[in-house]
Amino acid sequence: MKRRFTWKLLTPAILFLLTAPLVSCSRSNDPEPEKGAVSKMTDQAAEEIGEKIRTPIDKARAAQETQADRNAVIDDTVKKQ
Repeated sequence: MKRRFTWKLLTPAILFLLTAPLVSCSRSNDPEPEKGAVSKMTDQAAEEIGEKIRTPIDKARAAQETQADRNAVIDDTVKKQ
């Protein structure tokens, strides 16, 4: 019984000790290759498109916040009367 218990504890530890060096050495320290001209242009176009999409959304949110502030002022005024 004691022998089975010992092996149940030692087996995962042994497997960990055998696989840990393999996993830790698998990382490469090679620098990433530089992007080509096409990739740079694609990234720039994606950023511009994203900005053009976000601008109207941000303006709509600002207008919504302004309207909510106005409604709060009107509600306060009505409550005071």
